[in-house]
Amino acid sequence: MASSLQDVAHHVNWYTDPQRLLSNETLFLCQVMARGSVDDLIVAQRYYTPEAFRRAILNAPPGLFSKRAWAYWTWMLLDASNHPMPERFPGANQLDWRHAK
Repeated sequence: MASSLQDVAHHVNWYTDPQRLLSNETLFLCQVMARGSVDDLIVAQRYYTPEAFRRAILNAPPGLFSKRAWAYWTWMLLDASNHPMPERFPGANQLDWRHAK
């Protein structure tokens, strides 16, 4: 079980220095929601308010959340499971290279 925020930061993002990750609240909370365990969430909730989690999901970076995690967290935090996921390439889903001119 993670006992500190630094342990949680290392668990959800092992390739970045925990202090650097913790300095970016939005990225840290999004990674906890997308990759963290229940224990990680419990520790994070001791230090961050539900409003901080809401701000994080509203400013989430593209490509971090799975569709399932996104649907769950937007439903839990925003009461809107149909809130659009951030896209890496906005509008790319409508492009079809077979019909390009």
